[in-house]
Amino acid sequence: MSNSIIAEIRSDIIKEEPCELICLHNGLIIALSASALGCYRDQASLRDPLGNGLLSFCALESEHRIRFQGGRCITTFSGGYVGLTDGKALLISPFKARLYPNNQDGLRGLNCLGELDLPEIDVL
Repeated sequence: MSNSIIAEIRSDIIKEEPCELICLHNGLIIALSASALGCYRDQASLRDPLGNGLLSFCALESEHRIRFQGGRCITTFSGGYVGLTDGKALLISPFKARLYPNNQDGLRGLNCLGELDLPEIDVL
């Protein structure tokens, strides 16, 4: 039994932009690009031209863009925590995924840079 709601992390190019895909155990995909966060119903939904599988989306302000290095932005993950190369932290809870400028702000719930609504996530 895993201690994480995250099943795996994948890298991809979507709309000519590098993305990291956080694949959850329930099949949902949280996509991180330099300029946005998105939650998709499943892997096939990422390339749906009509966007039918897009469940929620959050554009990031230009000053809060996520930095990619070598096509990747995720350095570590555990439980619902995802650490990024630029020091930002993504925290995934049963109903929200929130991006913070650093771990300390994430722990305190301060200075949220972006937020996704998520369908209920089974954490067991």
